[in-house]
Amino acid sequence: MILLRLQLHHFLSYREADLALGQQLVVVSGVSGSGKTALLEAIAWALWGQSLRGDSQDLIQDSADWMAVTLEFQQSHQQFQVQRRHDRQTGTQLQLWQRSHPDEPWAEISQSTAIATQAQLTQVLGWDYTHFCHTVYVPQGQPSPWVQRSASDRYQQLAHLFQLDRLRPLALAARDRDRSLQAEEEWFFAQRQQLQQQADQQQQLAETRSQYQQQLAALQQQRAAIDQQQQTLEQRWQAAEHQQRDRQALAQQIQQLQTQLGDQQRLLAENQQRQAQAQHILSRALSIRAEWQQWQQSQQQASRWAQQTEAQQALSEQLQQVQRQYDAAVRQHQQAIATVQQQLQAGQEALVQFEPLLQQATAIAAGYQQLQQARQELAQAQQRHTAAQPLLAQRQQVQTQLGQARLRLQAHLEDLQGQRLQLRQQHRDRGELEQALASVSQTITQLEQHQHYRNQVQEKQQERSNFLARLQARQRDYEAQLAELESQARAIAPHGTCPLCDQALDPDHWQHLQQRYQQQQTEIQNLIWVICEQFAVSEREIQVLRQEYRDRAVDLEPYSQALEERGKLQAQLVAHDEQTQQLQQLDQQIQTLERSLAAGDFAPDLQRRVRQLDRQIQELGYRDRDLNLAQQTVDQWQAIAERYAALQAAQAQQQRWDQERPRLETQLRDLQQALNHLSDSPLGQHRQQLQRQLQQVEASLRGLTDPQAAPPQAEVAERYQALLQAEQAMPRLQAEQADLEAQVQQLQKILTASLAQQAAIATAEDRQPLQQAIADCQAQLQAIQAAQTNLEQAIAQLPPSRNLEAIHAQIARLDEQLQQIQQEQQPAQQLATLVDRADFTVPLMRQWLRHLQLRCQHWLDRWGWEQGQLLWQVVSPASGAPGVQLRLQTDQGDRSINTCADGEAVLLDLAIRLSLVQLLAQQPDRSSRLLILDAPFSSLNPQQKNALTAALTEELDQGLICEADSSVKAIAADTWHVVLQNQESQLTALREAATGTGAD
Repeated sequence: MILLRLQLHHFLSYREADLALGQQLVVVSGVSGSGKTALLEAIAWALWGQSLRGDSQDLIQDSADWMAVTLEFQQSHQQFQVQRRHDRQTGTQLQLWQRSHPDEPWAEISQSTAIATQAQLTQVLGWDYTHFCHTVYVPQGQPSPWVQRSASDRYQQLAHLFQLDRLRPLALAARDRDRSLQAEEEWFFAQRQQLQQQADQQQQLAETRSQYQQQLAALQQQRAAIDQQQQTLEQRWQAAEHQQRDRQALAQQIQQLQTQLGDQQRLLAENQQRQAQAQHILSRALSIRAEWQQWQQSQQQASRWAQQTEAQQALSEQLQQVQRQYDAAVRQHQQAIATVQQQLQAGQEALVQFEPLLQQATAIAAGYQQLQQARQELAQAQQRHTAAQPLLAQRQQVQTQLGQARLRLQAHLEDLQGQRLQLRQQHRDRGELEQALASVSQTITQLEQHQHYRNQVQEKQQERSNFLARLQARQRDYEAQLAELESQARAIAPHGTCPLCDQALDPDHWQHLQQRYQQQQTEIQNLIWVICEQFAVSEREIQVLRQEYRDRAVDLEPYSQALEERGKLQAQLVAHDEQTQQLQQLDQQIQTLERSLAAGDFAPDLQRRVRQLDRQIQELGYRDRDLNLAQQTVDQWQAIAERYAALQAAQAQQQRWDQERPRLETQLRDLQQALNHLSDSPLGQHRQQLQRQLQQVEASLRGLTDPQAAPPQAEVAERYQALLQAEQAMPRLQAEQADLEAQVQQLQKILTASLAQQAAIATAEDRQPLQQAIADCQAQLQAIQAAQTNLEQAIAQLPPSRNLEAIHAQIARLDEQLQQIQQEQQPAQQLATLVDRADFTVPLMRQWLRHLQLRCQHWLDRWGWEQGQLLWQVVSPASGAPGVQLRLQTDQGDRSINTCADGEAVLLDLAIRLSLVQLLAQQPDRSSRLLILDAPFSSLNPQQKNALTAALTEELDQGLICEADSSVKAIAADTWHVVLQNQESQLTALREAATGTGAD
């Protein structure tokens, strides 16, 4: 198995991550706690849905509601992609894809359920989660499953990895075969009794078949008569339908003619009505024309009235416009006079306002001189401050850094306290976990028994299927022999040559040959009948076995969930010990930080820099108090500067007013004179002239008549227009009336002819009785068809006829098969006795352990191991399960491997895992050599690190290492770095140079 690519979404501390894993040796570096182990947990969770960190809900990032892990890997020259997604609400989803080449698209091979897909994935991998945890995955800080386990547990794990239980199904299958043969023997005895009953049933079947055939013939005659009757009725129904369509078409034509005649008559009535209206208007023609002439005369007088009125309006508008201009000129002079008066008053008021300030001019000048002196002192203090400013800025910066350092320590302390509180809340009782694990293990043991029984049922089903195939082959052979005998019998002529002795045949010899062929054919036919009976029985057995297999499959549905629960509980036990160790470490770190913050014992370089800057500032003679006093003095005399500026402005204002006042007084006198002479201007004279012209026009209007007294224009024009239209429309209306009367006469003639044709058509035959008769015929035909179908089905369901001689021949064949069953039953009984032996796997285990011991010692010697030889021994107690002991043989004697130090235990675990990977890779379904290591170099010396690195490079198809030691990056073909920022892990690819050093 080769890992190719890993993608994470909201998994633990990773929001998004994409990790390429195609090289032989891949290293993921980063400080402790950055998230390296989470990548390894993601691989295990993607493949099996299990993790050492607990339930799937605990693996989702706190800010998300779902997580997903996608893993691409290569197995047996095929590439696979597995994606496992877990949602807090909907649960877990699992999908699996496959392709043969990287350029091909992915083809989904997922099953209908997640459990079935997981079983398919496990079959593709060739090993389960237990294999993964005991051989492939080496977690950080976890006790070795080979060093810390008991002897019996170690034996069970090795037997599971080496698949030693494969012999037990063979023995169980032999025992099941023995039971099956006994059942077949009992069945053959029962078949002997059934054959006699079948002979009595043959005559009754022949009589029943004859009766059914007679009934079928009668039904066929009855059906032919009804078919002929139905054809006659259908012909009559078609003729009646044709007549009915003709009548409907004629009735539709008559209806259209009546509609057209009504429309023409309506148009004729409307024409006559319009002629009457036009005649009425023409009778009043003289009065309308006289009224029209009178109205035209009144219109001429109204035209003169309108001209005088327009002149009056024009003069009024001109007079109003001139009056507005005159009023505007008056207002303009008045505004100018008011403006000049305001300027004179404002200048006078300003002099009064500045009078107190001008009286204090001497005192203000003296204060301004003192302000200038204070400003000089402030400038000198500012020069000293400028010289000391860089030192002050440095001191402020260092003090800020000291504050930040304190805040960081406090934040780190709060973080550690929060972690300690969270760990204490998650800390469960170990006794409860062990009790729950024991309960789940008991359930798994029971389910494994069900699974074993289901496998036996499946093997039995496969055996019966193979037996059916053999029966079919034998049946085909017998049928071929039967056909050959028939061909030989037909080939022998009554006076031909004997095929056995090549002599001429006499009648007796020919008859003897025919009887011999017939006897052989009868024997073969009987054998075929026996095979058919066996085939039917075997099919029934297969159906029973299939139902039993489905029932056991239903019982095994909780098996996968129980395995997952056991893995979770085991992981929780391991996590419990980790949490205890983490709590102790957190308590020590918290106490150290609290002492440092209380004593101020942190950042000594920064505190030393603050004291040095204070001494340099004192040497410059700078004091903040001097600058503040100078600034206060300047601020006190700052008001004098404002009053001095106001004094200068007041003196300048007084000079400008003395120059401006004579000009304003002269301008005021000129404006008053212009206002008094405004009525004598050209604008005033033009206004008086317009007033005289307007009075003359109003006098002329009073001599004319008001045009409102004339008759209304609309009424006279409307009556005159109606008269003109009536004179034009009268000839046209008379012509239209003549055309409409001719069309009405033509339509009446056509309608009369159509009514006569409708009366001439004979009444059609009623179709409803014909339709009912046809439906009755069809119902009778359906009933006859159903009766025929029932009879044919009854005939088909009758068993085939057999003769009594064939039945006796079958009994003889049954006896022969019973003898064969007894012969086959003896070796099955002998093999079945092995299943009762509990230690039948011990010899195989000893062979595997010899190879494992040699490989482990090879790696230990290569890594400089000096603690003795590692011994693997199988112990078989008088009572109880066998076990595997691990001991170290030294010159001083044997000692247990539990006495090894941490570094020694790590080397032992790595040697065992590497040896197991090599041994298991020799099996056809476990051909990959893969190791996943989490911080393997932390407890090794440099020589051991180099030896382990060489072993990983030489012996593995692929190795994935997570290590905080940066020197490990030099050995990898591909290196990744993990950092933790804002509680989220960030993954970065490191590009390595030819020398092998990575660049962060």
